[in-house]
This record gives sequence, structure tokens and C-alpha cells, in this order.
Amino acid sequence: MASEELVTEQFQFFGIEVPKEVINKCVSLCEEYNIDAESFIEQWMAFTLNNLNGSAPNLDNLDTFARKEFSKPAAILSNVPCKENGQVGAGRSLTVYGAPASVQSEDNEVLSNYMATTPKRIKVENELPQNQQNDLCPATYSPTIGSGKYATRNNPGVVVHSYGDEKLLQTIAEPCSPNDILNLTIKQVANDDGDTYTKAMFGFEMLHEKASTFDNYIRYISQVIIKKFGITDVTSVRHKTQAEVSVAGRIECDADARLNPKSVVLQGTWEQSLSQAVPVDLDNLKQYTLFPGQTVVMRGVNPRGDKFIAHEVFCDASLPVADHKADMMNTLNGKMSLVIAAGPYTTSDNMAYEPLKDLITYISTSKPHVVIMTGPFLDSDHTKIKDNTMAETYKSFFDKLVDNLGELSNSSPLTKIYIVSSSKDAFHVNIYPTPAYSSRRKHTNLYFIPDPCTLNINGVIVGVTSTDVLMHISQEEISSGMAGDKLSRLAGHVLMQQTYYPLCPAAPSLALDAALWAAHAQMSTTPHVLVLPSNFRYFVKEVNGCVVVNPEHLTKGTGGGTFARISIANDNNSHKSIAAQIVRI
Repeated sequence: MASEELVTEQFQFFGIEVPKEVINKCVSLCEEYNIDAESFIEQWMAFTLNNLNGSAPNLDNLDTFARKEFSKPAAILSNVPCKENGQVGAGRSLTVYGAPASVQSEDNEVLSNYMATTPKRIKVENELPQNQQNDLCPATYSPTIGSGKYATRNNPGVVVHSYGDEKLLQTIAEPCSPNDILNLTIKQVANDDGDTYTKAMFGFEMLHEKASTFDNYIRYISQVIIKKFGITDVTSVRHKTQAEVSVAGRIECDADARLNPKSVVLQGTWEQSLSQAVPVDLDNLKQYTLFPGQTVVMRGVNPRGDKFIAHEVFCDASLPVADHKADMMNTLNGKMSLVIAAGPYTTSDNMAYEPLKDLITYISTSKPHVVIMTGPFLDSDHTKIKDNTMAETYKSFFDKLVDNLGELSNSSPLTKIYIVSSSKDAFHVNIYPTPAYSSRRKHTNLYFIPDPCTLNINGVIVGVTSTDVLMHISQEEISSGMAGDKLSRLAGHVLMQQTYYPLCPAAPSLALDAALWAAHAQMSTTPHVLVLPSNFRYFVKEVNGCVVVNPEHLTKGTGGGTFARISIANDNNSHKSIAAQIVRI
């Protein structure tokens, strides 16, 4: 209850001296409208600042204040203590769906400490009975309704594409039994300096350092090509000659637009060409496939020094496929099963995460040895992320997803889950290469790895990225006279340039850090399996001795998508066999 001492103390807190009769009037108003002194003074301060230009209280002003603020029925009700759920306040309620009442009560108490007026009561709605709730849903300010299109799909579990050894394909769908236990040693492959991408500073690169980084890469890749094809006497890109010579450099576009055959420019290295560039005439080439950022060696003539007329292009710097028997103490013995899925993990019209829940059910049933999941988990482009309807932080909801994945250790204790980060996640840093996620939740079966990343699974090298590099290259590539299919050619660019992201400049949606790219986005060897999730149609293809897998995405718009399951086996002769299937969720 209010008293003269409390009212005087509250006014003194704001530096206001009030006469005795005004104090008595304030006490009587507090008793009449059943409000405590602190709330009364706070409401008075808000009223006088908005209506009286901050003037001091007097008897007339207090009558006006009481008439406008306390005489309305809604206002009177808003100051009556509410015993429901132990919370103070009533009036219009703010409904939160999918959050425990205890959590909401705590949040409301914290909120009351910072609000001048009595906080509005937060009502918690349970959309479903406790045993039917989808605990993968975030707390939101609007009800979460599942996707009708996803729920009514008629082809879940259907195999839409198969690849590889027929014998392995016959057993690839069988769950792993207790007899299939493998002693797997899985390591993240370090770079040439022996470092793995854990923590790093970004956004501090200088222009001259960035230029030096790319120049070193151009020089290294061009030397690999020169050695591979036995090319000699490489000269400057600006060297005048009517005799056929070889030049090395990086493909660029001389216009602020998409690359076309008339806008191709070759930038040479600092060592041979002082980083000068020269326009390239492609009319005499029988076949070519080029994109900005690609390092090539060209053979041709440059009669006047201002245009290089190309006769032949060399761009294959791919490394040999890794020897899976290189470490005899760490060689796969038996058959290993992998499941690979790419985000997003909920349909575009809701945050119910039904596809992810179905994937968890599949993993729990099939019990694969390794699961690789690439982000995003909370896609920053999702409509429900953009409209700010979530009633919890992105990070706290990601921890909830992590907990659900961690519970797989109960139903599938031998399954190891590797989660690849994505720069598209709303709760993570927007930089490429992207550092691994972090979470306060610790689960023995979960491992966070960066994007991109190379894993060594008992001698089997698996490269994985969550970035749609195939689509990015496709939007900039030009080609002519090339045999084979486009998807194999796009995947081949990644292998032939020895980097998970060969495009330069990067796509506008990707914030590429040159120093991190040089340190952590390069390939030290051609992997046995390369995972390249893309918006392109799913595929599994062998490219340059590497099995390239595009599982597509677990969701496609408002409907379900696909994921991949792979089986890798070593026979008694140490012959490695790979089989893969693309399955609808």
C-alpha cells in the first residue's frame, strides 16, 4: 500500500519536491485505485511528459491525471492485481505459442522491471496436447501450423536415384545391426600449415594482402597445370609475339555484367606479367569452359600486345584421388553407411520442422554409422524469420534442435552426427569460409565442423560444403563445344581448381574472406566423396575419380525434398566400393 513516506521517496528519486497536500492527494488516489506508490509515480511521470510538458504535480493536475488514466474501465482493470499464474497485470494479452508457462512467467517478471506501466499478461497457448506437441517448433507469437502440402505427399521413402555397386545397393536400405559395429576414426583434415578452422578473425584484410593472396593462388595452380601438361616457356600476357606462346593467369570479366565471350580478360601473375591483364579472343578455340576466378594456361599469339588470340586452353589442375590404404593402421574394414542431408530443414510456409523430425525418425530406425547435416538450420531468408514472429532467440532455438539430435544417442548410440555450418543461418556469422557452430549443449554424438570441411573416415576422404557453389558457377560460366553433361562439368571445376569455391569475385550473397579462403577452402587431395548440396536436381556422378553427391535439399518450398544414403565397403583385396541412393523424405 502507498504511504506518505513512499510517495515522497519516489518523487525525490526523480528530483521533484512536492507540497504536503499534493502528497496526501497522491496517497488517496493510490488507495482509491488500488495501485502502489512506485507504479503511480511512474504513470504520473509518463502522463506529465506526454501531456503537461513535464510540469510538477498539483491538485488540479492530479485530478486531470486521475480522470484520464484511471477512470476508463480498461485502465482500472489494468491496475487490479491478477493472481492467475502468479503474474501481475491484465488487459490485452500477448499470446506466445509453444513455450512452457514457467518460462513465460519468468520472462514477464524480467520485463516488469524495465516497463514504466504495468506489464500486460502473457498468455501461453498449447496448440496440442502435451503428448502430441512437436518439440521442434520454436516459441512464436502466432500459431504454428504444419504444411498441408508436406503432410499430404504421396511418395515418402521412395528411391529416386541410384548409383554404384549393385551388390551394395541391394543392402543399402537395411538398418545397421549390432554385428555392423565399426571402429571408426574420424578426423578433420588440416590444411598445409597443420591448422583446422576453429576460431579466426575476419573482416580485417588489407587490399594489398588480398591481392597477394590471390596472386599466390594463381601462381600455384598455373604451375600445377604447366607441370601436368608439360608446358614450357610461359611468358607475360602482354608480350608481343606472332609465334605461339603460353601464358598463365586468371579469367576475369572486363564489364560489370555476366561474363560473355567478348568480355573475357586474362590477368597474369605478378612474377611474369606484373599482374597486368589482356583481353582474350576465343574465336579460334574449338572448345572451352570459363568462369571468373578460374586459373588457366592458354596457348596462342599476341601480335600487338593488346589482345591474346587463344588457340588452346588448359585448366585441369586436379590432384590424384587419395589413397584409402595410405594409413594401414587406419583403414576401413567392413561396410560403412552414411546419411547426408542439406538444409533448410523446414518448409517455407511454417516453422514446424516436420521434415527434420522425419529425418530423425529415419536415422533412429536405420542407425547409420555417420550422418552429415549441412546448414542452414534457421535460414535467414525464411519468411517466418523475416517477419519476426519468433518469441525466443535464434540461438536458443538452435540449441533446442541440437538437443533433439543429441537424443539420437539413445536410439542409435553408435551414430556420429557431423553438422556443417552455413553462412545463411540467422544465428551465425555471415562469412565464408564459415566457422563451426557453437552451442552450450554438449552431446557425445554431435560434432560441429566448418564450411567447407574435409573429413578422413578411416582413410575414406569426404569433402563437404553447405554453399551452393554449383549454382554460383553456373550463373557466371560460359562454354562452347564441351562434351558431357553440365552438372559434371560444374563439379569438375571445383576439383580441377583444387578449391571448394573457385569463383572470384564471389556471388553477392556470399561474404568471402580472402585470407580464410586461402587457408581453409583449399583441397589437399581429391576426395573419394564430395558433397555439393545445390538447388540443381539431385545427382550422384563420378567426376575425375571422385563420387560427387548432390542430395538437393531436405525441403523444396512447401513440400518435401530429398536426402542421400551412401554405403562404402572395402573387400579382402582392399578394393573400395561405393553405392549411393537419393531418397525422398
